[in-house]
Amino acid sequence: MAPQRDCRVSPILRVILFPLARTPGAGLRAGVPVTKPTLAILLLLSSLIPLAPVRAAAPPVLPFSEVRAGMKGIGRTVFSGTGVAEFEVEILGTLPNIGPGQNLILGRCSGGPLASTGVLAGMSGSPVFVDGKLIGAVAYSWGFSKEPIAGITPIEEMLAAAARGEGAAAGPRTGAPIDGASLRRLRSPEAAAAFFPDGILARLPRPSAGSPASVPVSVAGIGAQGIERIAPLLARTGLTPMQGGGAGRSPSPSPPLVPGSAVGIKLSRGDVDITATGTVTWVDGERVMAFGHPLFGLGSVDMPLTGARAEALLPSLQESARLATPLSEIGAFHQDRISGIFGRIGAASRMIPVRLELRARGGPPETFSFDLAGHPLLAPLILYAGLNGILANEERMTGNITLRVGEGSVIKLDGVEDVELDNLYAGPTASFLATGIPAYVLYLLLNNDWVPPRVTGINLILDYDVEPQSGRIRRVGLDRYRARPGEKVEVSVVVAPYRGAEQILKREFEIPPETPPGPLQLFVGDAGNLSRVEGAGEEDAMPRDLTQLVKLINQLRRNDRVYVLGTREDSGVVVDGERLPSLPPSALSILLRPRSRGNFTIVKRRALLEQEIPADFDVEGLARVQLEVEAP
Repeated sequence: MAPQRDCRVSPILRVILFPLARTPGAGLRAGVPVTKPTLAILLLLSSLIPLAPVRAAAPPVLPFSEVRAGMKGIGRTVFSGTGVAEFEVEILGTLPNIGPGQNLILGRCSGGPLASTGVLAGMSGSPVFVDGKLIGAVAYSWGFSKEPIAGITPIEEMLAAAARGEGAAAGPRTGAPIDGASLRRLRSPEAAAAFFPDGILARLPRPSAGSPASVPVSVAGIGAQGIERIAPLLARTGLTPMQGGGAGRSPSPSPPLVPGSAVGIKLSRGDVDITATGTVTWVDGERVMAFGHPLFGLGSVDMPLTGARAEALLPSLQESARLATPLSEIGAFHQDRISGIFGRIGAASRMIPVRLELRARGGPPETFSFDLAGHPLLAPLILYAGLNGILANEERMTGNITLRVGEGSVIKLDGVEDVELDNLYAGPTASFLATGIPAYVLYLLLNNDWVPPRVTGINLILDYDVEPQSGRIRRVGLDRYRARPGEKVEVSVVVAPYRGAEQILKREFEIPPETPPGPLQLFVGDAGNLSRVEGAGEEDAMPRDLTQLVKLINQLRRNDRVYVLGTREDSGVVVDGERLPSLPPSALSILLRPRSRGNFTIVKRRALLEQEIPADFDVEGLARVQLEVEAP
C-alpha cells in the first residue's frame, strides 16, 4: 500500500486565495475577477510551494501470529530501472524464536525473473502483502537454493525497531578503549597497519540469528583492479562488492520513494563511491524502513540515503544479484538494527571529506576527493579500502615500492591541532603501511576516551616510486669513546642504500651536563627498533586527553631518520604518567608490594639524550656503542 496522498491546500496559497473566496449571498470578495490565466498562475504557485510532510497512516498489518502456511500474497520490488513491479509469494510456514525477539516467515516467490534468478541480493526489504495487509519484508535467502525461497522479517519487529531511534546518531565510541596496546601499535608501523582489516572486522557486530541475504554494494571510481583489491575486505563484512556506476557530480534525481523502491546507503561518495543497495519496505511520511535485516548492526548511524536504479540482474547458481546505480541523496539513515535500517527523508548526513593527491615519479599529480560515512568503525575501514582501491587501480602495489606520505598530510580536528601523518614507507609492505597507518590513527581519534571528536577533513599527499628508497645501517662509530658531561661527541653512521654506494651520515651531540659518571649506552637505528629498545615504561605512559593523544601522535619517530638514543640502566617507575627515576631500593620495594595500587610501570632503562639524522630513504637496522662518561 502506498502512503496516503496529501490533498491539502498550502497555507501560503490559502492566504492568496482568501480574497477571492465566495461569500454566501455575495459576489467575489473585493470584486476581483477570476480569469483562466489567474487560476493557472495560482495552480502553478501551489505546485511550487512545499508542504510540510504529512505522516501516512500506519500500514494495516497481519501479525506474525496470524500468518499461516498456504496463504498467498504479493511482493513489491524493482527489477529494472526505478519502476516497482509485483511478484507472487506463497507462505510455506513460520520459524518462531530464531533469535531473541525474532521470528521468520518462509515464503516461495514467483513471477517476473525469479524463476531463473531466485531471490536476488538487493531484494532485501521488499514488502510482502497478504489480503492487502503488510506481513513483513523479504530479508533472508539461502545460497545454491533450487527454488526462490525467502525468509521474511515480520513487520511488527520492524515497526518496533523503527520506533526506537529518532534523530541522527551522536557518533558514540564503538572501538576498544585506548590502552598500552593501542600506543604500542602506534610505535610499531607493522602492528598499526596490521590492525586493518582484522582489528576492525572483529569489532563489527554480526547478526545473531538467521542468514541475511547478501547486500550488493555498488563500487565505482576505482576500476576493476581496485575492486579486486578491496573485495575480500568488503566480503568479510557481509557485503558483495560489484562494479557499479557512481552517482557522479550531478547524479540523476531520485524518484519519490514508495514501498518496493530501490534504495541506497552511501558508505563513501565522490571519486570513490561505495553504496549498499536494497529495497524500501514502508514509507511513513518522511520516515523510511528498509532491508528487513541489518547492514552491519551498528545501532545509531548517520549515512546518506539515496534512491537507486536497477541496471541489470545477474543470475548466479550461488546467489543472484541486482546491479544498481545510486541516484541523488534524499535523506539519511539513522538506525541499523537487527530487523532493518531506518531513516528520514530530508535529513542530511555529516561525512568526513578526504582529499588525496597521488604523485608518481615522471607523471602529473592526480587528485581524488571523496567523503566517508563518519561512523567510528566504518570511517577508518572505508578510508583504508578507498586508498587501497585507488592505489591498486593507478599503480603497481606488489613488490618493492616506495610511498612517501608527504608533508601537509594531516587529519584536521575541530578545536585541536592537526594530526600529522607524513612519513616514508619502502619495500614490499609499503602500500600496506601507507594506507593502514592513517586509517589506524583515524580509528584512535574517533574512538578516543574523552570527547566526541569532529573530524573536519583528511588531506593526504602520496608520492609513489616503483623503486624502494631504503637503506640499511652497516656500521656506527664515534670520534671518541670517553667524554665529560657538557662535551660534544660526533657519531658516524655508515648506511648502504638500495642499489647505491654507501653513505656516511654524521651528527654531533652534547652529553647532557647532568649526566652522572659511568657507561652510557648509545643505540643507533631506525624508528621501530628504537621503540623496542625503550621498553614498556615509555609505551605505557598514557595520554590524559585528546590534546595529549594528538601530541603523542605528532611526536612519533619517522622512518626516514637515523636516531641516536643514549640510555642508562635505571631502577625507576612511571606512576600515572609521571617518571620517577633512580629510586632507592627501599622506595622501589614499597611500590612493588602486592598491595600497591595505581597505574605504574617498572622502568629498567632511562633515556638521557636523543638525536636524529635526516635521510632520503627508509632506514633499517640497529647498532649499539658504549660511551664512557667521565667525572667533570
